[in-house]
Amino acid sequence: MLNQKRAGTLLSYVQLMLNVLIGIIYTPILLRYLGSSEYGVYSVATAVISFLTMLDLGFGQTLVRFYVKYRAEDRQQKADACAGAFLVMYLLLGAAALAIGLSLANRFLPLMFGRKFTPVELDTLRRVLSVLVVNLACSFPLSVFSSLITAHERFAFAKLANIASTLLTYGGILLVLVQGYRSVAMAVVTTAVSIAVKVFLAWYCLCRMRVRITFGRPDKPMLKSIFSFSFFIFLNILIDQLYASTDKFLLGALCGSAAVTVYTVGVQFNGSFQQLSTAVSGVFLPHVTKMYAGGAKGPDFSPLFLRIGRLQFVLLSFVLCGFLSFGRQFIGLLTAGTHSPEEITAAFAIAAIIMVPGIVPLSQNVGMTITQAMNRHRFRSLSYLVLAILNVFISIPLCMRWQGVGAAIGTTLALFAGQYAMMNWYYWKKIGLDIPGWWRMAGSLTLRMAPMALPALLLNRLLPGGGWLRLLLKIALFTLVYLPYAWKFLLDDYEKGLFRSILKRFKRKEA
Repeated sequence: MLNQKRAGTLLSYVQLMLNVLIGIIYTPILLRYLGSSEYGVYSVATAVISFLTMLDLGFGQTLVRFYVKYRAEDRQQKADACAGAFLVMYLLLGAAALAIGLSLANRFLPLMFGRKFTPVELDTLRRVLSVLVVNLACSFPLSVFSSLITAHERFAFAKLANIASTLLTYGGILLVLVQGYRSVAMAVVTTAVSIAVKVFLAWYCLCRMRVRITFGRPDKPMLKSIFSFSFFIFLNILIDQLYASTDKFLLGALCGSAAVTVYTVGVQFNGSFQQLSTAVSGVFLPHVTKMYAGGAKGPDFSPLFLRIGRLQFVLLSFVLCGFLSFGRQFIGLLTAGTHSPEEITAAFAIAAIIMVPGIVPLSQNVGMTITQAMNRHRFRSLSYLVLAILNVFISIPLCMRWQGVGAAIGTTLALFAGQYAMMNWYYWKKIGLDIPGWWRMAGSLTLRMAPMALPALLLNRLLPGGGWLRLLLKIALFTLVYLPYAWKFLLDDYEKGLFRSILKRFKRKEA
């Protein structure tokens, strides 16, 4: 299964690079075909769908955790019954999502956005949201099968399916845009591809992997354990959505669709930044669950926490250095002709304000995986729920004063209180992870990375302005300087060994 983890991680980075390329290619295309107004409306619709995904109640991660636990305990019949119970619950959640989503599209959202959205924008929002709600309702029960594939640690296949889904979705979107269709057609394409891929995963799970799903009378002790565990996973999801999507709601209601567009352009870079981190940690839940089922305690996870944290910190720091050095020019080229210089500066500031402090929680997110496997994630859920609610009240006056930049500041203030203070204390004192060691590692790496600011400044001074070719040249030159510097001064022997083993594997395949 080690090869599956490595393959899954590598394919996660392929997916990430694909998402980055899509952001580069599709953002200007969407802005050109839809216009700033309709792009902002579409962003609000996707934000609403993000909130509705909270009806998942954390069952996806819960299914993986309990299914792996029962299999590790050699209780396969219990695992099969667990999968059946989740399928029934997801069918009910899908029906609830359909009813709530259609009600929001036709009643609530016109009241919320009626003051700042035009009648045409409101009608577009209603139609796009209705299509995406159908997608969500079908996705809930079908997501059981992707969770089972993950539980069996078929990471490579799951990631390949995600990559295929991405290519088909955005290829279809480009086709309908060129044909003259707009945001509603985009939603139809997204829904069709999503459902088709999930049906294929269900067939693969049942027919190729021969996974059994059994139904019977409800097992009350099992359901009690499931809901007890998933409730706090649900709170985590709720909190993440409050952080990720509330700002778009506030900006749409208080400032209009144009402000949502600027904010969306800024935060899309943070989305890629987060995916870069979770590409590593996302494959470790089954492994950590097996360790805990085998008797591992909190301090036993510290080597894994520090090892993965180092890799994430080095990788994220490289991306962050590059973005801070060349990000404003990148956004300017990405939105050429659709955004003013002031809007470009605001989008860059939004991204930087969120990404710089975000490197700490993203480098520590294996800690959250560990607490979930240990069923010790209650503290994070409750603490972040309070902070997320406070963030809403903090962000309202900040949005009114500085629009998207104000929303980013509010989110960052909550991040400092939640991750830097509360969660680091909890990981250290209650779980037993080596947090002082993590901060010593992060501080040492940060000091050793500081000299990389000089080549970035020189490149911007020697190659100012310009188009895509000059920007790509600066990024390539910065990378050529950074990589040997990182190999010499940042990576330890274990990390160098990982890269050597990957290179050897590729050489053997070529031979």
